[in-house]
Amino acid sequence: MSEEDLRKVVKVTVRLFGPLVDEFGVRELELPMVLGATIADLAAHLELTQALEQGVKVAQDGTFCPPETELIDGAEVAFLPPVSGG
Repeated sequence: MSEEDLRKVVKVTVRLFGPLVDEFGVRELELPMVLGATIADLAAHLELTQALEQGVKVAQDGTFCPPETELIDGAEVAFLPPVSGG
């Protein structure tokens, strides 16, 4: 990757919770994404688009946000499945 390409990348920390931890086998991932990428793009990269449609919420740096939100360099993005209980 060239130096120019590196400037076109944002790095995000993805935090996973609930059944997503089991699915991925980790609680946290660090990923580079193209500058201008959105939460929806990140979800697609992680194959979580259907999960978003089924109620998984997303927070960027602690604030819930819609899928069209642009990723911020150095941000923490949390994928939060719905909580169920009895």
